Amino acid sequence: MRKTLTKIKNHLWTYRKKMGLSQKMVAGFMGLKGTDNLSRYEHGIKVPRLVNALKLEIVYRTPVAFLFADIYEQLKKEIRKRELKLKHAPNKK
Repeated sequence: MRKTLTKIKNHLWTYRKKMGLSQKMVAGFMGLKGTDNLSRYEHGIKVPRLVNALKLEIVYRTPVAFLFADIYEQLKKEIRKRELKLKHAPNKK
């Protein structure tokens, strides 16, 4: 049985096109050996590690939170929910 992949929504392709850059150019700026990983990032197959996410932020001149807006919003909701839960929980010492 084949495992179903959940694609990670992002705006990498959109920002790359707005900048008028090719995948080869971006990969070169980032110091990648080829475009394979960049393609996987854009198609939502792979999430970049922190260093590469920051490089994408620098190349596209756009915060990582905007490049990966859906992940950012999901994480923000989860954290706000936990914050509220912990604020209203009785203190246990």
